[in-house]
Amino acid sequence: MSEFSIDCINQFIIEKQHLTKETKTDNIQTIVKNIGGLHSTSQTAPYLSLFSRMNNFTRSQLDQEAYEKRNLGKIRCIRKTVFIHHKEFLPWIINATRKQHAKRHVDYLANLGVSEAKYQEIVNDILLVLQGRNLSVAELKKELSSKDNISAMVNLACDNFQLIRNCPVKSWRDKRHTYSAFKEYFPNMNLDEITEEESRMKLVSYYLECFGPVTETDIVWWTGFNKTETRSSLEELAENITKIPIESLSKDFLLLNSDVLKLEKVSQNSEVTVNILPDLDPYMMGYKERERYVEKSFYDHIFDRSGNATTTILVNGKVVGIWDFVGSKEPLIKFFLLEKTEKEPYTAIKNELNEIGKFIFAEKVPLKECKTMNPLKTRTPGEVQTPLKYC
Repeated sequence: MSEFSIDCINQFIIEKQHLTKETKTDNIQTIVKNIGGLHSTSQTAPYLSLFSRMNNFTRSQLDQEAYEKRNLGKIRCIRKTVFIHHKEFLPWIINATRKQHAKRHVDYLANLGVSEAKYQEIVNDILLVLQGRNLSVAELKKELSSKDNISAMVNLACDNFQLIRNCPVKSWRDKRHTYSAFKEYFPNMNLDEITEEESRMKLVSYYLECFGPVTETDIVWWTGFNKTETRSSLEELAENITKIPIESLSKDFLLLNSDVLKLEKVSQNSEVTVNILPDLDPYMMGYKERERYVEKSFYDHIFDRSGNATTTILVNGKVVGIWDFVGSKEPLIKFFLLEKTEKEPYTAIKNELNEIGKFIFAEKVPLKECKTMNPLKTRTPGEVQTPLKYC
């Protein structure tokens, strides 16, 4: 098979990820299914990820799909990270990743000095209070009149799928959630309908569908599976996978057979495609080996010590800069370009930053171009959410 160029692969993947003008859609369920779920460690990230992939997105659309229609669920799953996934996928995503949380549960209770029996007692009390309702931690504490660490118990109960995160307490930028009983939220969901092994295989296949072509290292990174588990799933899927070469990248890349013809038909768009992505966006976090879309010399500015991606600016699928927003008394959008940018993409970048500024603040806000940026590798992990705070 002939080598594919990096530009061709980038175009193919941004099309898969609904990041081109032609592939944007107003169907949130389709997007969530096709991009590997929405990273939701940051409260604002899911909204900003959808804004970059839809033509007329409003924040209420995600709230309706997730919290009113309940077609989506916010759970801790892949790589012990909080995601929003489609409800159809939850049984096998949960079963594929459940054991990743097991040790955390035991260690967490030990650190709190709480026995398993006491934990279950507290959760049972919480479930009684939540019948037919969704409440915040503050509201639960008030109703239970308890001196126990309710916040910690709620967090663990979400990881055990006894509770589920519901809508934010106030605005879309509020980090606090309300909570519901999982069985009330998804009353017809059977979490025992598929085995762990089958679930792992489905998750690997799903990953290839959303992010391929990828390396085995990428699969291990994204799923959180060890190499033995990953290879076992790949062996089961071998008949459905093709290895392809990518120009200037020495490793073998894996792609579903069903995607090969689609890749061969990709044509490079003559227009400049600019995307403004939030921290932990699926496109940025889908891979461990990132030289296809990030110059190695820029890694320390884009990823923190744990490999988490900050807010980025893409041109034709490649990272060219960082952006940030300040929500103080004088709202501001900041940006920092990692390399000199030609006039056409530079103008397009500013236009897109203006649009995302309007989305965040409901009005046009000033842009500020930063000339320097402190690398994230030298900073605390949480600063992926505020990469230009010192500008």
